[in-house]
Parts: sequence; structure tokens; C-alpha cells
Amino acid sequence: MAYEIKEKIKLCQKLRLNHIEVGIDNLEDWNYLYQTKDEFTKNNISIGIHMPMELNTCDPIKKASEFWLDYFYENYKIGKEFNVKYYNLHLGYGLKNKVEKNRIEYLNNTVNFLSKLLNNIEDTDIYIENTYSKNGDLINLGNKVSDFEYLFENVTKYSLGFCYDIGHNLINKDDYLSRLSNNIRLIHLSDNDGNEDLHLGLSENGLLTKKDIKDVLEINNNEYLVFEMNTKYINESIKFIQTIQKNI
Repeated sequence: MAYEIKEKIKLCQKLRLNHIEVGIDNLEDWNYLYQTKDEFTKNNISIGIHMPMELNTCDPIKKASEFWLDYFYENYKIGKEFNVKYYNLHLGYGLKNKVEKNRIEYLNNTVNFLSKLLNNIEDTDIYIENTYSKNGDLINLGNKVSDFEYLFENVTKYSLGFCYDIGHNLINKDDYLSRLSNNIRLIHLSDNDGNEDLHLGLSENGLLTKKDIKDVLEINNNEYLVFEMNTKYINESIKFIQTIQKNI
């Protein structure tokens, strides 16, 4: 999150990492980045932005969708000062009974949303991320690979890419790696228990196997690998990955 940015820059310095994905929930969160702006250039650290979970690209209420577009543009204007490389989005959510009856209509709302974004921004990519849904009264879209296949068929710009969250896939599994391999440009790494998104580190004792990690590391089009986990796990996770890389 933005308020943790000083700590994360120091971690990058220590571990020789060169990219940070920052969670921005409110426009005021950019103030934390302004306080450390020179440190990004000084340490050759690039920035990606994770937009808030509340942002709903598939919102059926037109006025609400217009609000989210305006909110995105406001962030994008500020982000140009930081040379933001990408903005990462979840697809959004809807009432369970309505989504189950009209899923394609919700996805078409996302097609329209993304098309408008990509026609009005420059030099920045948009990534859409797989998530999971617990099937409550509100459910998430983007918890199955077919959602993304539909979106990439209908929004064909290269600046639209896929963020593969390997931890989310442990909760709602689908065949993202083989069916979206050409679209994957960003990977979120973390482990969990298969039920909750715990953001655990990578280890011999986790649900993620060495083969799972090896398959992710071999994706050709991926540009960014983000350790989306508690800070205390990152050092050991890097060592775990390095042992796997030796055998690739």
C-alpha cells in the first residue's frame, strides 16, 4: 500500500529488486509517493499501480461506470509524473442472481470500460487480474478463464494484458497458464491454504509446488514478477525461486 512505500523502497535496496506495485485507494495516497519520488529514480525502481478493489469495470449503472472512468483518469494524470508502467484492475462484481443470468452483459460492460480507457491513455498498459469468488450475495467476475478469453477476443489492443495471480488461482482454479499464456504480462506470487488469500511466502511446505513456480517462471511474455506477500516472507521466497531457476 502507498503508506508503506518508504519501507518497500528500503527492501528493494536491500534485496536488489527494481519494481514496486503500489496499491492506490484514494487520490490522497499519491502524497506518499510524492514524498519519495526522487528515490524511485535514484534506485532505478519502476512503478505499477494496483487500483482499488471497489473499482467496478462491469458496473451496470452507467453513472457509476462514468464515475470509475473519471476516477481512473484522475489517477492516470498523476501517474504520468511517476512514469507508471501499468495499472492493474480487477474486473468487478455484481449481485449474484443478476450476474448468473446475465454474465455476458456484465462482461460487455467491461469491454466498453476497457475500450474507453485504452482509447484515451498513452504509454501505459492496463492489466486485468484473475480473482476468486466466495459466492455470497455479491460475486466477483474474473474468477474463470472464459471471462478473460471473452475480453481479449473483444478488446484486441496489445496494451491490454493479463495479470496472473497464482494465489487467487489456488482458491478458484482454472487453466489460465495454457489458455492465456500469450496475454500474461504480470504475475502476482503468493501462497495460501486454498481457502483464504493469506499472501504467504513460497516454500517446500506450501500448496504451490516447484512445478507451479517453474511453469510461471517460463512464461515468455511476462514482464513483471511481484511478490504479493507479507514482507517477512520475501527473502526466503527469493531463495526458493533461485533454487528452482538453477534447474530451468
